[in-house]
Amino acid sequence: MSMGASTLENSNEVRTASWGNSSEFDDFNYIPVSPWGPISLIFGVISLAGYFGMFGLYVAFMGVILSVLALVRLKALAGMVKGRPLAIIGLLLSSTSLVFGSMNMVHNYRTECPEGFRRVSFPRDISEKQFLYLGSFRKLHPDVVPLIGQKVFLKGFMWQTEKAEGLTRFILLKDNGECCFGGKAQPYDMMEVVLQGEATTRAYASMVAVAGVLRANVNAGEDEPVYTMEATLVEEARTGF
Repeated sequence: MSMGASTLENSNEVRTASWGNSSEFDDFNYIPVSPWGPISLIFGVISLAGYFGMFGLYVAFMGVILSVLALVRLKALAGMVKGRPLAIIGLLLSSTSLVFGSMNMVHNYRTECPEGFRRVSFPRDISEKQFLYLGSFRKLHPDVVPLIGQKVFLKGFMWQTEKAEGLTRFILLKDNGECCFGGKAQPYDMMEVVLQGEATTRAYASMVAVAGVLRANVNAGEDEPVYTMEATLVEEARTGF
């Protein structure tokens, strides 16, 4: 009887020693990391592209929203999960990229048009107007006529360039294929750009900006561009609008 009692006491002591030392569990008090924190940080890093284009600004805008939501969510969980520092860093990166990226884009837009040239939208101010017809006789739209012979600045996309370097002329489309995928470009959707003097340019896959004197030949064939740009500037567009 005494041996049984002694054994029971020893068993209780062992159990107490095994389970009663709470400090041992403190070493394994794991707090999970909320996915909100890493996601906010990832958006913040990607948003650095906002210094170079619209895509990065969209990401930066979404990053700011996600980071704010993350901080609100983490606060509501009251220490049950970690990730607040990551969300704060993501918020700082996204907001900084959004502010300074927007300022950089505004600056590029204001300075990309050369002095003395008129900014014109190829899709809206030229292509959208199409042509007027009197029988088989083609006329320019009255809104386009004042642009002919003027120094204009506009943007578009190179189409089917014959080589990658040393171009002296090329066809410029109003967009990057929307007007001609599945068919041929209409005469009002394109213009021939002819570089003046001995100037040349390389081919660009992205949007390009051109500046020069706009000409028009209403007697051009149906497959020929009616508009011609006597260009003094061809460069990759600094902004996409």
